[in-house]
Amino acid sequence: MYILTGGAGFIGSVFLHHLNSLGIDDILLVDNLGKSEKWKNLHGKRYADYLHKSDFLKRLESGNLPDNVKGIVHLGACSATTESDAEYM
Repeated sequence: MYILTGGAGFIGSVFLHHLNSLGIDDILLVDNLGKSEKWKNLHGKRYADYLHKSDFLKRLESGNLPDNVKGIVHLGACSATTESDAEYM
């Protein structure tokens, strides 16, 4: 299994498509869909499961992630150039 953070964003969804094109779909997708329309980037893509970023962090802190993780690709980020909430950043 691979873990892909930010998988519903533009770059993350393109990377997800690339993994799928290689025949890889055992992917734990992590993101914060919220009220955005990022979910549309996932249309037609294959992945094993989705976790909200806060649920993923809880599992990570408790050591409750799958045992068969082959790699983690971290693309989760705030892309807003005007974000002023330092805690969020």
